[in-house]
Amino acid sequence: MASKPHAPARLRRLWPGRAPLLLMALAALVGCDAQPQLGLVAQNPVDAMRPYFHDFGTLKFGQEVERTFTFKNTDSAPVTVLSLHPACTCTRVRSLSAVSAEGGPAVMGDLQMAEDIIRVEPGGTLNMVVAVNTRSIRPNSDSLNILRVRTNSKNTPFMTFELHVFAEKLFTLSPAELRLGDVPNSHGGSKRISILTGYPNSPAEVVAILETTGGIEATLQPTLAGTEVRWDLTATLPPLTGLGTRHETILLSTTDEDGEGDAGRLLVQVWARVVPDVVIRADPIHFGLVSVEEGGLAQAEVQALVPGARVRILQTRFEGAGLEPLQCEFAPLGYVDAEGRCDRWSLKLRAPAGMAPGRFQGTLECLLDDEGAPRASAALQGVVR
Repeated sequence: MASKPHAPARLRRLWPGRAPLLLMALAALVGCDAQPQLGLVAQNPVDAMRPYFHDFGTLKFGQEVERTFTFKNTDSAPVTVLSLHPACTCTRVRSLSAVSAEGGPAVMGDLQMAEDIIRVEPGGTLNMVVAVNTRSIRPNSDSLNILRVRTNSKNTPFMTFELHVFAEKLFTLSPAELRLGDVPNSHGGSKRISILTGYPNSPAEVVAILETTGGIEATLQPTLAGTEVRWDLTATLPPLTGLGTRHETILLSTTDEDGEGDAGRLLVQVWARVVPDVVIRADPIHFGLVSVEEGGLAQAEVQALVPGARVRILQTRFEGAGLEPLQCEFAPLGYVDAEGRCDRWSLKLRAPAGMAPGRFQGTLECLLDDEGAPRASAALQGVVR
């Protein structure tokens, strides 16, 4: 098996002629963090000229790695770590601990505190464990993850940590997940995503669908897009009776990075929300703040989600204490057939002046002429002042 190229080699393959410039820019960016002589002084730097920089190199996408930075308080006064500011969700401080100059048990910092997280006595040691989760960064590209630490030391009041990683992923999904959205329960729904190799001219291939969960039906179709192969994966959720959110998966087999075998595995996440065939968009319906003197308005929309289906609203009614004054007007949006049916209806709700002050909530119900979906309902709420 061919050896795995390092990040610089991959950079040269992805951006010919530009990789040296990019690496020089990274070096220039981190080269300014020379080792301070006072304050919190790094005890375990890989490079003394860049004590706040660490290169994790090339990792598999999905890995979480960590690095422990150790500092000694060389000031004559205690130093307090005031706050931590990671620049992205991929980077976080896992723990902070301090040991006195005389030794003894470590004192742990409270990472839930917004200020004054931990105190390091003169001559004491601070250990900071920083973790990087590659699932939260863009795959197959260099990522320089930033963490800023603020202290009360006059010599090291601001410390900027830079952690470099190249998260390698054999395949990328566009979009990253199969989200079917709202699926009408009597009809089901489907959606397609595209699977691409992680970098140009990769010999890796998606081989087959191994299994699906929750009754999901899936098809896989390779397509030549220019000089690259793209695999179109379609997931179909069949008609269901249960309503609510569904989270299913599709497991695919793949070759290795050299295009050999079928032992590789690619897991695709599938999300859907099974809903009635006819729904009211804007659930709950928010009136917001309703004026006692002028009243208030709210809007919503009735939609028939099954393709080609149309409904007619017969009447609307409100359920809930104190909702008697509310009014609702409805009108079709778009084509109306000979029986007065339409696939979308606008709802204009009015809270008239003079309603009793205070919070109100309840339900709007639309009665329909459809035997399969005789009604559609949504919660509503507002505050009268």
